[in-house]
Amino acid sequence: MGAWLAKVNNNFKMKWKELTTKQSLLLLIAVKVIGVAFATLVFARFSPLIDSELYIKGFYFQDQFFRTRAIQWIASVPNKIGGAYFAHLTFALISVLGLFYYFVTGGRRWTLVLTLLLPSTLVWTSIVGKEAIFVGGMGLSLVVWSKYTVRPLDRLDVVVAALAFGVCAVLRPHYAVAIAWIFVAVMLLKRWNKMAYPILAGLLIVGVLTFYLFVWENLLYRGYGAIEYTARASRYLELGILPNTSAGFEKFKSWMPLAVLVGIVGPFPSEVWRRIEFLPFFLEGVLILLSPVFIVFWVMRGKLQKRREFFQAFCWCLVPAILMLMVLHAPFGILNPGSATRWRTDFEQVFYLAPLLLMYRHMDDAHTKNHSLPP
Repeated sequence: MGAWLAKVNNNFKMKWKELTTKQSLLLLIAVKVIGVAFATLVFARFSPLIDSELYIKGFYFQDQFFRTRAIQWIASVPNKIGGAYFAHLTFALISVLGLFYYFVTGGRRWTLVLTLLLPSTLVWTSIVGKEAIFVGGMGLSLVVWSKYTVRPLDRLDVVVAALAFGVCAVLRPHYAVAIAWIFVAVMLLKRWNKMAYPILAGLLIVGVLTFYLFVWENLLYRGYGAIEYTARASRYLELGILPNTSAGFEKFKSWMPLAVLVGIVGPFPSEVWRRIEFLPFFLEGVLILLSPVFIVFWVMRGKLQKRREFFQAFCWCLVPAILMLMVLHAPFGILNPGSATRWRTDFEQVFYLAPLLLMYRHMDDAHTKNHSLPP
């Protein structure tokens, strides 16, 4: 296994320079064109894209929430210009702004585009909806953050990161907390190195206590009421949860430890057995949950020169962020496997794209410095 991973790693090292910026961007666009076609022509036959269709029809112009109206306004422009497909493609391209920025600012690791082929990502970031916009903001944030781990940011990076975080904070504020953490953590690590450890630990403790005392209960109520209990994939009956009752809410709370894991994986094995179309999403969920471990194993078996710096950022930035997201998503990921995977799409890049970017940034930074040394 180790020899195979080393061979794959060396192969990636040899191949990463093959694509120019233009070719990388064309590859990015091609994947999203395929994603739109798959979502609208194939996936929609098995699961109707109700919210997306309502945005296309202009249903949400009078919605009570600003974030929903904002998505409706954004969708209406390309829809008027080129119709529904053009609107979907516009949102699909917005969703990959992070990798677009990565390539135009000098990134060459085209293999990162392969992360866009995961089933949930391929579908929910290729149609009109909040997910595509949020994923675009999350991707931009992670690309800038990964650069920050190895070198100072320029003014454009700061502006891009601020705008991306602002978008994420408006659309999904509970998930945006993880973005704020990784930037604060890397800033403290760069300034104080090991002396930042007790400060970061203290911030985590204070943050967890504050969240539990002032936010957690409200988040539970939002998750309890966010899922339609009559939906085909509803788990209310299976989990013994009575909708719209205090007893049901208490039962719902008792499932939260399991929900931390199930919210990421998505379908239960029993649900996959009953509905085979869940299988790709179940396998995807397991892969996403384990991907940080796989990437760490890859780094340990490779020859990364800045291994200490990688693990410092991984352990203090990404591990807390991943755990935060698992807990924050738990109330929204237990009652319906479809909703679990759809909303997980918003932040799942932190599990695989962020550590991959971190690894590649350190590899490329070491490569650049080695080749800049005089003979």
